[in-house]
Amino acid sequence: MKENRTVNRILSILELIAKHDEGLTLGQIYRILDMPKATAYDFLQTLYKADAIYYKDPRLKNYVIGSKMFAIGSVYTKNSNLIEAAQFALKEFADKHGRTVFITKRINDKIVYVFKYQSSRCKIITREEIGSVLRDFENNPIGQCYGAYDKKSAVYNLPEYVKIRSDRHVFSILEEADHICTLAVPVWNFENRICGVLVASALAEESTDRSRLAHELIDISERISRRLGYLGNFSE
Repeated sequence: MKENRTVNRILSILELIAKHDEGLTLGQIYRILDMPKATAYDFLQTLYKADAIYYKDPRLKNYVIGSKMFAIGSVYTKNSNLIEAAQFALKEFADKHGRTVFITKRINDKIVYVFKYQSSRCKIITREEIGSVLRDFENNPIGQCYGAYDKKSAVYNLPEYVKIRSDRHVFSILEEADHICTLAVPVWNFENRICGVLVASALAEESTDRSRLAHELIDISERISRRLGYLGNFSE
């Protein structure tokens, strides 16, 4: 099926704007995307009138993502089988251990945060929000999890590839984690493929029993995977 060029251009504009919290001007957008100025202007005006984007600063006319896109994203979170299957167990885990938990999905070359819950006992405020995007499949523990398990984004030269496959979880290296301890665990679905990664983050503390923490989140991921129809062997 032939791709629609106009749709692809509009999506590229939205994806670009979504990467910049401070917004982008018309000039920045058409130069970055190598798009005719008049074409970019027409698309931006259409998106603006539909509340898909708006001006963060009317004087600068810098575009940011608008309420319409947030509403569309909210529908996804309501209808996601993964979120529905995982959220209650993750909230219990977060409250028990004083952590912030996330659910992430891989979309092409991006990892997108689609769910977040922060326990009132958590000692730090994480900067990631629903809709945040990650592209590091080699160094970030979440990306490493996808890199080790997801055939579409597999990174076979990961230094810890064999260990990650054996452990079924990835912890951030404390010396490189900017005082944040991140744990990532894969989830599978009825197609016997990874459909997301569960994440738990908190202040890095030497007293943390990382082995116990990983075991509990792995147990949650197994229960969620079974609910999503996974019939495979977790030890493979």
